[in-house]
Amino acid sequence: MIKDYREFCVLSPQHRALVSYLVAPLSIQAKKRDRVIFSNFGIAQYIPRALNELDYRVDIINYDQLNWRLTSKYDLFIGHGGINYEHISINLSESTTQIYFSTGIYWREFNYREAERILNLTRRSGYLIQPDRSIRYSEEYANQVADGIICLGNENAVKSYDKFSKVIGINNAVFPVSWNKKNDEDYKTGRKDFLFFSGGGNLHKGLDLLIEAFAGSPLHLHICQEVSQPFYKIYKNELTNLPNIHVYGSIPMRSTLFHQLVQKCNWVISATCAEGQPGAVLECMGYGLIPILTEAANINLDDFGVLIPGPDIKEIRSIVSTCSEMSVSECKRRSEKVRKVIAKDYSPEIFLFNFKKAVQEIVKAKSCNS
Repeated sequence: MIKDYREFCVLSPQHRALVSYLVAPLSIQAKKRDRVIFSNFGIAQYIPRALNELDYRVDIINYDQLNWRLTSKYDLFIGHGGINYEHISINLSESTTQIYFSTGIYWREFNYREAERILNLTRRSGYLIQPDRSIRYSEEYANQVADGIICLGNENAVKSYDKFSKVIGINNAVFPVSWNKKNDEDYKTGRKDFLFFSGGGNLHKGLDLLIEAFAGSPLHLHICQEVSQPFYKIYKNELTNLPNIHVYGSIPMRSTLFHQLVQKCNWVISATCAEGQPGAVLECMGYGLIPILTEAANINLDDFGVLIPGPDIKEIRSIVSTCSEMSVSECKRRSEKVRKVIAKDYSPEIFLFNFKKAVQEIVKAKSCNS
């Protein structure tokens, strides 16, 4: 547990808060790193900062720490995941405001959607693979007893929690991006290049759908994700022999190779089945890549993005073909709009503001109902 950590804990607070999330990003060593990855690194730093600004002294433990014992009275508890929430919750005072912080949609819906993708792959390929992003620990208790839920995502993410009374969705964030803009020639050639930049979970993120959609296409799919052995066995031919499918593995954000790829591509594409808001996609959008996403990404696409209506391979193939023929001027307009939206609506400062507002709203509702 981090206690009396000066940057994150005010010296003379009126209230006490306990946060069960991530401790490592608050270490001195972590603070010295360049600020690149906001989720979950930046989130772990900005939650206690938000609480400091609301005049809470903050104690922090890891979301999977089970041997911790309550020794103080807390006015506020913010927990994440189903591992230790109940263990902490049952020992809190009835007056403590409890908030569940979720980085994704309702856990049962999350697992259902991934199971559906597994079934569809089995029907298409004959292979059955294990879930690669399923939530293993029930979050039901936490969702039910919390006085409110704060989740990452837009109104669609909030709807997944429709059986719970107080749910507030807020945007994920991206640390500021310094970027040399593309010229018209870059936009012209980049129309045929699509970047798949993602965290773990090949099937969950829809890589299977994209590989099948791009197979035999003149368009290029650039894959930046670790490929699991079971997944590789199914798509070995496509991943190794097709000239338009390029596999880089997991590469760091803002590395030299990453910068080369965002300069090369006009598009960031994801066919994910369940998210809060994928930080890797938002990072690419910060560089002006135009998003081609399923509704499950829970990112509002407005007039700049392209929606993948469902997990239909023929439809994805048609969508990327249409995108590849978009005019240079329209690509440039959308790209510039994307960068402005990320800077305006997905900044760390906006995350801080929205998180504070959500906490205040839940605490007020709790006090009014007491």
